[in-house]
Amino acid sequence: MKNWKDILHFFYGWGFWYSDPLTLIEDIEDKDLFWVPDSNSLCILWHVGHIAHRERSHIGLFIQGLGTEIIPHKYEIFGTEWVSVKQLKGSINSIADVLSWVREVRKESHNFIDTLHEKQLNFVPMNSPYGETISQWLFITVAHTALHIGKIQQLKAMLKDVKDNPC
Repeated sequence: MKNWKDILHFFYGWGFWYSDPLTLIEDIEDKDLFWVPDSNSLCILWHVGHIAHRERSHIGLFIQGLGTEIIPHKYEIFGTEWVSVKQLKGSINSIADVLSWVREVRKESHNFIDTLHEKQLNFVPMNSPYGETISQWLFITVAHTALHIGKIQQLKAMLKDVKDNPC
């Protein structure tokens, strides 16, 4: 990698398989994106949408200070509250619509990364809830994505009735 921007783009899905939920679900049928092992679990589609919701919140709200309207109301279902499959199905227009929004969020993240200057990485944005710098928020978001990618992998293994991959 040539520089820190290349590293950030890598961590936001350009080449790092553990940061791209859309690639991970390519082989899953739409109906299976709602599968849950029990009524207390969140489905695969929720995790995919949640990754985008938090990425947009971290970058758009906390770093850029763009305000809460950056996440369309219909996608607040992917926020920080637990929701049932029934609630999720009743809230979204279509799976394709959700996946298109996830792609758009990722595109916005890459566009933001392109605007950054190295000097800004240690800057604490005004909306940073706990005083984190821009670089900290960017890497917090990557770690958060990896957590939910792992959950998607586990649900996918359970759905397909295959052994859980230890690594």
